[in-house]
Amino acid sequence: MAEPATTVARWRAVAGRYADAIAVRSPDGSLTYGAARDRADERGRALAAAVDEPGRPIAVDVESDVDSVLAVLSVLCSGHPVILLDPLLPAERREHILALSGARRFDPASMAALPPSDAPVPEPDPIDPSILIFTSGSTGKPKGLIHSQRGWVNQATDGREFLGLGPGDRMAVLLPISFGAGVDCLVMGLLNGATLLLWDVRRRTTTGLRDWLCAEAATTAHCTPSLLRSWLGDLDTDAALPELRLLSTCGEPVRGADVTRVRRTVMPSGTFCSWSGSSEIGNLAFNLFGPDRAVPDGAVAVGIPAGDKHVRIVDDNGDDVDAGDVGEIVVESGHLASGYHNDPELTAQRFEPIGDGRSRLRTGDLGRFDDSGMLHLLGRRDDAIKVRGYLVEPAEVETALRAMPWTVDAVVSANTERTQLIAHVAVDPSKWTPSPAEVRTALATTLAPWMIPRDVVIMTDLPRNERGKVDRVALPEPAARPKPDPPRGPTESMLALLWQEILGLDQVGRQEDFITLGGDSLAAATMIADINHRFQVELDTGLLTQAPTVAEFAQHLDAANESREKTATPRTLVRLREGVGSPLFLVAGAGSLATSLTPLARALATPRPVYGVQARGIEGRGRADQSIRAAARRLIRDVRSVQPRGPYLLGGYSWGGFVAIEAAARLSASGEHCESVIVLDSIIDPILAAAISDPKRRRRWRVAVDPAPATVTGALPDRSGKPSVGVETRSRWQIAWNVVVMNVLMSAAGLVRLPTTLQWTVFFDLGTRMIRRHRPVPFPGDIMLIRSRSNTDDLSLWRHFSLGAVRPVDVSGDHHSMVRTPYVSETAKAVGTAIGERVQEGAR
Repeated sequence: MAEPATTVARWRAVAGRYADAIAVRSPDGSLTYGAARDRADERGRALAAAVDEPGRPIAVDVESDVDSVLAVLSVLCSGHPVILLDPLLPAERREHILALSGARRFDPASMAALPPSDAPVPEPDPIDPSILIFTSGSTGKPKGLIHSQRGWVNQATDGREFLGLGPGDRMAVLLPISFGAGVDCLVMGLLNGATLLLWDVRRRTTTGLRDWLCAEAATTAHCTPSLLRSWLGDLDTDAALPELRLLSTCGEPVRGADVTRVRRTVMPSGTFCSWSGSSEIGNLAFNLFGPDRAVPDGAVAVGIPAGDKHVRIVDDNGDDVDAGDVGEIVVESGHLASGYHNDPELTAQRFEPIGDGRSRLRTGDLGRFDDSGMLHLLGRRDDAIKVRGYLVEPAEVETALRAMPWTVDAVVSANTERTQLIAHVAVDPSKWTPSPAEVRTALATTLAPWMIPRDVVIMTDLPRNERGKVDRVALPEPAARPKPDPPRGPTESMLALLWQEILGLDQVGRQEDFITLGGDSLAAATMIADINHRFQVELDTGLLTQAPTVAEFAQHLDAANESREKTATPRTLVRLREGVGSPLFLVAGAGSLATSLTPLARALATPRPVYGVQARGIEGRGRADQSIRAAARRLIRDVRSVQPRGPYLLGGYSWGGFVAIEAAARLSASGEHCESVIVLDSIIDPILAAAISDPKRRRRWRVAVDPAPATVTGALPDRSGKPSVGVETRSRWQIAWNVVVMNVLMSAAGLVRLPTTLQWTVFFDLGTRMIRRHRPVPFPGDIMLIRSRSNTDDLSLWRHFSLGAVRPVDVSGDHHSMVRTPYVSETAKAVGTAIGERVQEGAR
């Protein structure tokens, strides 16, 4: 018996065969195939009578629920083509679709209220329109693509042949059914006799999703990669769904890490499918990973072409290229879209008839076939850009960005006017929030220099449009960068080359700012160490706050080089920004330079000057303070050198918060007034917590803290002078030797210059030991405790540090990322609010 050739005929055949089975279920209700068929036919006749213009589209407001599915089936059974309207579409966009299509609009309730009719409904032909899909329109206005009755039958056949969909499957559709891929799932499920399980993620979120899928015994699940990452990121490794045999994603590139994450969480023994397509093509390709198939690193190929989709890779002349070579993807099929609604000119440009009811589409996408016949997508042809004479595909750069451990998502755009690449990178703050310079440096290990984006924008997440795709229009512009002014003279030329190397840039102008270009404290320390070694001077990173450009820094370097004046005492106070009024003094964390707080100082909205304070000896030679109290006494001297009398405004990040509180307590005891101390994510070490909670435990506390420093890192040398390996591979004597070495280095911290990373490690461990040994003197005022959301300290412990109120404020990011882009803006707002409150109180 021949398979029905139209969407409507196949629906009725399947619904008759499985009349008693559940066709669609959501948390709010369900409907059998038989009931859905009868109601769809009844409402279809009513619609045919109400909309008597043959071929006029009917637009339906749909949610991911049973009533919406029934409404879509009703339009199909009326003989009219259907448009699925997303309720979350902007009003302007929805009106544009209605005006362009000339559609009559209904919602499920108004459709159900139509008077019944016995008017006959004509049977459609296989080439008649069935569903109109409007493009996502991330750039420009959406356009409607017409899909024929036979086109959806082909889609359903793909669902059976590639995904194995059929009766008995319980198909969890986690995509809104108004999306193109959501319509695909609806058709592939219902035209194969499966039960659709609808969960509206946008309204219900993923909370409770895993439990619902388990209770419904879902056998397949279908979503986007971004939704998958968000959902699985909240699950434990023992969250397997026992009945799940298949999980597919579509709409975005898939990475090997996505497949691995699925196997580790919800589906340890099922099949993962990367499934791709477009509004013009329908299904393009499927790539299935059974439980034993090896998972590639990086991007996953889109796979084997779908049914009746003949895919060619062609050169500029339209000739086929060899396997492995890159070219434009051309698709030939009898089941492509019929064209653009009411736009014959655009249809003729994109779709070329080739006879026998088939057409050819030049997709504008670049791709290649590998030796196994797998199709790889390599981005848009018109996205390619020539940099330094080399053709660069943004998709390849995106793949390298997504391979980085801190990256959640990334998109790379091409500025064709300036022949430059721009990368927007969403990062996971629980792993690390890199600076733009770190990103470029990491890319340099895998990409050619001309492939590294000049501009890198670090974000919390990428904006998406109503279709779930990256909204490129909403991506923030990178910081304005003027046309680089070439360096003048040998010093500026040397500096520009050094900054290019450290910041991962191909060009640095003489008036460009080191921090704005993406330099962080590590990049600054590396640069200063190189300068001091080359010129035999003793500059420090604080100079970058006064002279942040190549031209300004070169003047200071020339002056220092000419006079050869060595700094008599190591610098601990650095002015981070100019201003008027009483200053804000911020103490940096252990092992951190004062300049590490530059992003925070720049993000503050206060007109005050801001000073950063760092540990003595971390730059320049000078024995480091060995206790919080000693560091607090030095802080007081630094503060009074700028501001002889109060009231004082002190704050500190991490270790610096303890120093700031101690200094404020001592200033208050001497009769000076200190305003509320701003504490930025200072974490109370468990040993300190035990000691201040129970003073009788002091003896045991000293035994616990003295033998071993806070951390023993792989940066320490062993007796051979070579870098030591990871702690887990060391023998006991080697660990003991490193502990001894670290204790010696901490005792002499600041007196001997060490490599930058080891220097910072020593000061970090010294700071941790100082915190553990600290006995706080309570500050009589309030503490403004600005904490990262990852901080789980017991707030009650802060009563040992303040006799006033402790006012906590939680900000985004973790301990490190809260003072780095992009999270630093929220931290700065919290600091600014605290300062503003005090200004207003003073005014009263």
